[in-house]
Amino acid sequence: MEISRRAFLKLAGLLGAGSVLPSWARETVLKPRETPLPQPGKETFVQGICGMCPAGCGIRVRKMDGRAVGISGTQDHPINQGSLCPKGAAVLQELYHPDRLRGPLVREGPRGAGRWTAISWEEAVRRIAGRISKANLEKVKRPLALLTPGEPKDVHQEALKGLAGSVGEGNFVTLESSPRTFWDLDRIRLLVSFGFDWLQTHPSPVEAQRAFAKLRRWPGRQRTHVVQIEPRFSVTAAKADEWMPIRPGTEGVLALWLARELIVNGSYGKAYIQGHTDGFEEFKRAVEMLSLERVSRWTQIPEKEIKLLLLKFIHLKPAAAIMGSDFIFNRMAVSALNMILGSMGSEETVWTVGGLEKREESAERFRKAAPQVMIVDRVNPVFFGSGQWKSVLENVPFIVTVSPHMTETAEISDIVLPCHTPLEQLHLSQHSTIDGKSVLNASPRAVEPLYDTKDPGEIFLLLKRVVEGAAPALGEFQSYHKIRAKELKGESLLEPEGEVRWMEIPKSGKMLERFRFSPLVDALKHRVPELKGDAEFPLFLYLFTPLAFFRGEGAHLPYLQSVAGPQAQETWGTWAEIHPDTARKYGIVDGDRVWVESRRGKIQVKARLVPWTMPDVVSVPVGLGHTAYGRWAKGLGANPLEIAEGDGVDPQFRGGRCRLMKA
Repeated sequence: MEISRRAFLKLAGLLGAGSVLPSWARETVLKPRETPLPQPGKETFVQGICGMCPAGCGIRVRKMDGRAVGISGTQDHPINQGSLCPKGAAVLQELYHPDRLRGPLVREGPRGAGRWTAISWEEAVRRIAGRISKANLEKVKRPLALLTPGEPKDVHQEALKGLAGSVGEGNFVTLESSPRTFWDLDRIRLLVSFGFDWLQTHPSPVEAQRAFAKLRRWPGRQRTHVVQIEPRFSVTAAKADEWMPIRPGTEGVLALWLARELIVNGSYGKAYIQGHTDGFEEFKRAVEMLSLERVSRWTQIPEKEIKLLLLKFIHLKPAAAIMGSDFIFNRMAVSALNMILGSMGSEETVWTVGGLEKREESAERFRKAAPQVMIVDRVNPVFFGSGQWKSVLENVPFIVTVSPHMTETAEISDIVLPCHTPLEQLHLSQHSTIDGKSVLNASPRAVEPLYDTKDPGEIFLLLKRVVEGAAPALGEFQSYHKIRAKELKGESLLEPEGEVRWMEIPKSGKMLERFRFSPLVDALKHRVPELKGDAEFPLFLYLFTPLAFFRGEGAHLPYLQSVAGPQAQETWGTWAEIHPDTARKYGIVDGDRVWVESRRGKIQVKARLVPWTMPDVVSVPVGLGHTAYGRWAKGLGANPLEIAEGDGVDPQFRGGRCRLMKA
């Protein structure tokens, strides 16, 4: 380094001045100050359960001085085998979210005004139990209703059922009901998905990814051919062997034509049909109306491609078809196709499914007879059910929401009870792996609660005791949790220093009930779509759910916002995927702000021109557009459920009709 004469003289003067300073001054002025490095805290690891979705993945929590600082998957857990999806990776953000509720709140003023007063747990429980008891004594038609997620079935939900039973029957309702599917991955040679983006929206995302890897390339087994039938080029379509674009809502019609042709060609097991189904002959006559030309026109799939798909079903066996759970007609049609294939319904087949029944029309039922008190347990029907649930709740005199966050449903509630986040909860739940194994998860708290919150199950037990006229019992839920674990022979999983938090439960061997074709035959008489044109709303609105926002949750966490749209490379906002040919008709270019309008209203989104969606289809993700739910979700993006037709119960397909215009 070169030093100038002036710099040299300055340096010499500084050193000379330092030499005449007294020793105490030289120690203070010239000796560099060193800040000691912080001493590392005590590092510990605990095994636990993720709890961010219904999957039930095992996690390993790294703690420093008792504070959770890291999350990883448990290597030998039978569900996730060491992996975690983005939701599992975000569990620390859920724990430390700055907008978490920190104690019970009671509403002041009109609903939606946003004025709340903190109250004690004792006062909150007293008020709620008083309203339930009063409605029960007055013998109103529906004194209480309890709304909870469909999955997972855990100790908290069991405590809620106990509260429901203390008031009567028929008041326990799940918001969602998806059929669980189990695959024999070692045998399937053809897997066809009818509108089910299962790599993003399977109840167990990590297992779905691992299952796909096994289907495609696994030592010692034949590679499975995977076909994705869906209006947009989803993540599953991108990874499949073949993507067949289809007009939204017509997947069931295609499945029924395939079933018809398999019957005509004799490519089905007569003995299997006779042993597992009822009403087959009537079904065979009903599907005769489905000609190839008609189905091709409805689905907008060329006849040649439909014939090739049929040949795959005939020659690649065992084969199985899977379907999402939005439209009951499509669900029944795909189930019927599996029956014809002989691939569904028993433990000997490659594909079984639980719960073929229609999704419960809970919102419609509540509209006919609104309860006096409704307790909403860890779900957000006002956002996810949009206008339908909002109109139902407007007629409920007293609403209680149990949630860690101020959701849209919490905002219109009378009392909000904050519950623990997953890392703070006691866990005891049963889950099924993708190949049909049953797993019992159980664990104590991974960390101590940060705020004045409670386990959901503890809240429900407290309410049950007070409603029944007993005094609240502190610590009752901890005992309840241990007793239930012992009854399930899982008490060893709750050892404080335990390294194993799960156990496999032997199969019961119970067979599924016989499949009845008659509901599908009745539906064929009335619900086969003609799909006429609509000059006012000429486009189809197709809604899809990214993994980050599965079940309508996750927008409150920054990490999940940052990984929401991997294909379109979109984050922190709502976009619409539009085919370039469709965009050209409306003078829209990539990146434009556009209005997507239906008969119910309109939303503003960002246009993304992509070739991976069907012409005349506008594909919009679900999960953004919150009016509450914390600083990273509120006011960001738009909620397409607000404009979707057929909202809630049995829509013809996810979305409806729409039109586009530049904003």
